[in-house]
This record gives sequence, C-alpha cells and structure tokens, in this order.
Amino acid sequence: MICDEIREGGNIKAILKKKRKYPVFSTWCKWKRENLELLNLYVGALQDKTESIMERIAEIEQEVEEGNMTYSQGHLLINTLKWKVAKFYPKMYGTKASLDITTDGKEITQQVTVFQLPDNGRGEVAQKEDPNKKA
Repeated sequence: MICDEIREGGNIKAILKKKRKYPVFSTWCKWKRENLELLNLYVGALQDKTESIMERIAEIEQEVEEGNMTYSQGHLLINTLKWKVAKFYPKMYGTKASLDITTDGKEITQQVTVFQLPDNGRGEVAQKEDPNKKA
C-alpha cells in the first residue's frame, strides 16, 4: 500500500504520517536497509513515480499554453520536476556526465592525486606549506 501511494506521486514522509498503522520514517528506513525485497519495491515505486511527474509536466505545459500560468511559473515548475525525475530514476532521466581523457595511444606514466586539506577554523581551506620554500 505504501509503495502504491508513492507510485501515484506521494511523498514517503507524508504517506507515513497519514495513517497510524504505518511506521514512523526512521522505522521505514530501517526496514528498507534490512529487507532487500522492500527496498526493491520502494525503488520500483520511485521509478514508476516518474511517470506521474512526467504527466504533471505535460499538464503544466498545457496550462502555460492556455494562459492559466505564466511562462516563468511553468518554467520553474517544469525544471523542478525534471530535477526530481532525474533523482528518482537517474538511469532513464539523469544527465550523463563523462570525462574523456586521451593520450594519443601513449601510456599514462604519471598519476595525479588531488586532495583538499580540512577547514582551518577560519572559514578558509588550510594551505599546505612547501617545506622547500624560503621565507
């Protein structure tokens, strides 16, 4: 029942608060971690929820075309919904980012390690001093 409500576009926290027979959110999270079948049902419901969101996007487009909503309002709502869809079902609707590094067929001989030093307490990132640098 919970996953059916998610599939129809509901928010998990709102759904759980709606009925006393449903668990609190922390219990729901624990159950998901401990029960692979429940986790798979939940993920499937989120993926199916994207269809409800895509339907809402089409409704917003229609509202803008009919003049019931401004272009700016529609644009904001659609971008927000597109962001949600990408989070719920990244394989289908997410933005793919990739980094292509080519070496013209040559072997990469040098590795680069990138790290960031912890905050130094002044809201700045601490700088690693060069031991060979003269003051």
